[in-house]
Amino acid sequence: MFTHRALADADIPQICGFPRDRLELYYLFPRASWPLTPEQIRESLDIRRDPTVILQGDAVVGYANFATFEEGRSASLGNVSVAPSARGTGVAKHILQVMMDRAFARHGLPELVLRCFNTNTPALVLYGKLGFVPVALEERTTPWGERIALFTLRMERDVWERRHREAVAA
Repeated sequence: MFTHRALADADIPQICGFPRDRLELYYLFPRASWPLTPEQIRESLDIRRDPTVILQGDAVVGYANFATFEEGRSASLGNVSVAPSARGTGVAKHILQVMMDRAFARHGLPELVLRCFNTNTPALVLYGKLGFVPVALEERTTPWGERIALFTLRMERDVWERRHREAVAA
């Protein structure tokens, strides 16, 4: 149903349409300013790794990358986003699985981390179902002055391997 490939420059304008408002943009790209522009994405690519899109047919319906990457140690997942028209169809789960496979199978990392705001309940629930566990919590203030909590969640390689084996056996 879904395929994936490396981000192409032609994909960027579509990704700019994924966040519907400033809150959604803050969830997926806290340093960006509303509205998201192609220039903001292009500038972020200088410090990101493995920018990946999810396709449904020819349509770009998901995007993610590694926000940080330490060879042989760890990576953090960043900019996880889904097109509004594709939400609730499994795109987020698919892109997370693609990026977990990259982190653990391709890059051989011992852990993958991600950060998620407490108000992004659907994402937190999905991350928990996939095996990510909270390891830290810090307070942040949104650009509009609201107090918010930022969770750091982690998945270790052995958890991914066990879940991967179980999925293959099923």
